[in-house]
Amino acid sequence: MDKQIKEQPMRLFIAIKLSEELKSKLEGWREQYQTEFAFKKWTHREDYHITIQFLGDVEPVRLPAISKKLQTIAHQFHPFKLKFGKAGIFGVETSPKVLWAGVIDYNHMLNQLQEAVTNGMEEFGFVKESRPYHPHITIAQKYTGNEPFQMDSVPSLLPQTAPKGQEEGEAFWTINEFVLFSTHLHDRPMYEILESFRMED
Repeated sequence: MDKQIKEQPMRLFIAIKLSEELKSKLEGWREQYQTEFAFKKWTHREDYHITIQFLGDVEPVRLPAISKKLQTIAHQFHPFKLKFGKAGIFGVETSPKVLWAGVIDYNHMLNQLQEAVTNGMEEFGFVKESRPYHPHITIAQKYTGNEPFQMDSVPSLLPQTAPKGQEEGEAFWTINEFVLFSTHLHDRPMYEILESFRMED
């Protein structure tokens, strides 16, 4: 790892980045509709991601071994495609905690990757979550509106531009790596890439 190792624990998670095209589309949607939906926090353009596993506070001295394991896992996978899905929420329907974009994993490769990563991290003491894996992209958090939130009023996150019956090209993107993020809670953007792990071509 090239970056200088710090002494303080680092708050880490493993995730997949979005393509530049999708980040731009989500940012355009946010700029157009942010004033219509009263969420306390909106995700920065550079912070859009799909979490694979949250690790929490990790001592920097452990990073080389963790990174080596993640690279080994990456070499077990070939690039695969994901599709951008519909919007959804976590929390109370009328006052959600999270507004998110769904991810369609047609070939179940993302689920296989998540399983491989969480299995690999167990040897470092990181416990798997008991709840089912629900890949998503967080758009906004903590609804604060005076009126009840209405999911039906949320416009489509990604315009449907493809002719009927054809795949919407811009809704797909190829995953050829995953990354280790460090969280800086008071910064914008909030997440820093420490290392990337490329899959086998």
